[in-house]
Amino acid sequence: MDEKKEELLQLLNSHFAELLSLTRAVNAVKSRQVETAKLKSQAKLISRTWFDTVRPRLELAQIADPSVDWLSSRFEALLQASRVRSSKSSYLGILSEATTRYQNDLIHRVEIADFSFASGLSISRYIEGLPKEEGTYLDEAQRCLSVRALKGCIVLGWCATVARIHEKIVEIGFDQFNVATEQMVARTFGRFKLFTRRHRIASLSELQQVFDTDILWVLEFLQLIDSNEHQRLRSCFDLRNNCAHPGQAPVEPENVAAFYSDITRIVLKNPKFEIAGPV
Repeated sequence: MDEKKEELLQLLNSHFAELLSLTRAVNAVKSRQVETAKLKSQAKLISRTWFDTVRPRLELAQIADPSVDWLSSRFEALLQASRVRSSKSSYLGILSEATTRYQNDLIHRVEIADFSFASGLSISRYIEGLPKEEGTYLDEAQRCLSVRALKGCIVLGWCATVARIHEKIVEIGFDQFNVATEQMVARTFGRFKLFTRRHRIASLSELQQVFDTDILWVLEFLQLIDSNEHQRLRSCFDLRNNCAHPGQAPVEPENVAAFYSDITRIVLKNPKFEIAGPV
């Protein structure tokens, strides 16, 4: 059996076992309401595991099955139930539906699937709907995946990200960018006190010579991103550098998915980075 397929099945079976354990615990409740903090916490954890871990792994494996969306609705209902005072019957109704569909449909679907993480990789769900002018980078990035050139896919994704950031800086004006760097250098305390590079750019070609790391600091100073988004984009930049230079750090499909999730949510599909069309 494919190693990645076995890993996914182990994840599904482990999560399913937790679901069965919760069902047994709720069945054992003597009252009409489920009020114990332990059970509520267990229900919340199982639901979050679905959304944070299980569903992303299914999407990465391109398991396109109606049961995935249906189960998401059940785990959302379970999450809601864990936040309020819910009846035992409500819990059992959700759990009964979820366990049946989970085992009979989802696990069975993965067991019989022609499964391969090495082929059929796609970033289409991340880049769908982006402007055509970014297609040069991103179409080529998708083609990289067809030959498992994961590092090339990441490098091109960062190119598309920086191109959009440059467009946004052109839109807001080089003067605003230059003033921001002056103000940051002048800071003697706080988060920006270590920034030391003044920039006086007047054209896109000059902007393209500015280090990406400097630009990320300016974006945070201008409040186009916050500190957490800055850190995530810096991680994407570091991954891009790992891919563009010799080294032994492996790049897996999971890295590609996380990279494209971050660059699209933080920049490429973030309303703050939308570029106004011609008037």
